[in-house]
Order: sequence, then C-alpha cells, then structure tokens
Amino acid sequence: MVRRRSLIAQVALLGVLATLDLPSSSSALAAVFISLTPTGPSPATLTIPAGLYPVWMNQDTVAHTVTFASGCSIQVAPGELGQSQCTSGLGGVVGDHPYTVDGKAQGDIVVVARGRTVTLEAKRHGIARGSELLLHGKLRIQQLSPPLIQGPRMPVTVLARSDRYHPFHRIAVVMAKPGRPAHNLSDVYSAWHLGVRPRARTIYIVEANSQPAGGPVWQRAWSRPFRVRVGR
Repeated sequence: MVRRRSLIAQVALLGVLATLDLPSSSSALAAVFISLTPTGPSPATLTIPAGLYPVWMNQDTVAHTVTFASGCSIQVAPGELGQSQCTSGLGGVVGDHPYTVDGKAQGDIVVVARGRTVTLEAKRHGIARGSELLLHGKLRIQQLSPPLIQGPRMPVTVLARSDRYHPFHRIAVVMAKPGRPAHNLSDVYSAWHLGVRPRARTIYIVEANSQPAGGPVWQRAWSRPFRVRVGR
C-alpha cells in the first residue's frame, strides 16, 4: 500500500493526467491531481481544459479541508484522495474557481475552453452557373483521457459573401455527424456536407460556435475561406 501511494504521489508531482474511477461517479472521469502539502496546494494555480476534473491528494500527515467560495468543502485524510459534489460540474464549464485549504492557503482552478477545429473543402473552385457544388469538411475537438471513440454530433454554420468588402452572412446550419476513420483510428472527427448553387463568385467559410446549455466548453473555430468562381 505504501509503495502504491508513493507511485501516485510521483504522478501527481509531475502533473500527469490520468483516468480515475471515482466513487462518486458511475464511470471513469479524466482527472488531474493536486497535491495537498504542509505549505498549501501544489500547484497553487491549475489550468485545465474543460472536461478534466481536479482530484486532491493529501501528501501531508494531517487532514486538510478544501473549501470553495460557495461554501462547499472537501475533507481529505492523510494519504487519501478527495473529490465530491463540489467539483462535479467544475471541469465542464469554462471559468475561474478559487478555493482555500484550511481557510488559509489560496488555490485556484482555471478551466479553459477545449480546442476545436473545422475544415471546409470542395472538389473544385470553379463551376458552371446553375451547377451544384458539394461543400464538406471535418470537425475535430481536443482529445482528453480516455479519448473519444467517435466524433460528436455538433452543428456548424456555413456563411458566404461575394467579396472581401462585404460581410459574411449565414446560409445554412448543418449537423456534423460522427465519421469513420479508414486508417488512422486515433483521428476522431465528425463530418459535415452541404450542396450549394452559387449564382456568382462566392467566398464560403464555416464556423463552429455551438456550446452546451450549461455553459461554454469549446473554443470558437473557423475554417479557411473557400472561393468559388462561377462561369457561364
């Protein structure tokens, strides 16, 4: 048991992310460890992407109490791990979450938006007037541990404008659906597509800006612009 705790402590000190099966959850959560020491939490300020959850590990010989501004607190015995309803939603929404240890040492958890990218492609840049062009692309979000086995269902917005002197306007909102990687199984993405029939030269761009109802989780993402020439 002593050897196991020592190993966990080394992982925490290195700031390594791990998957932990927490008693308060029915599934494994992606967790990052914060050490409770005689001088306070280490690291004192922890920045994590949304989707990770903090777990306190007491490396001291006495018990410590972690208390948030809401008044919710977590008591962690020596050599034990602490996680409770105080942090059940903390990792899911972007924001700043200060706390104290024993009412003295200050700590802070900063949850930042997870990375997100979206692409825009088509087979050609030039089409005849009245022809349809299939716009398509892929949506990817930052992977955590454990990684996703398929991409999320998430809407993306397709915008267009005639030239760089005019603002983009929305032409459609389409759903990106989980794709199936043919070769690289670690390339998890969602695919979207939209057929368009531009009447004149048009510049298209795609935006991914949807967020869960509970608050922001992902970064806002834009594709590169795609220019289409329309001939007779």
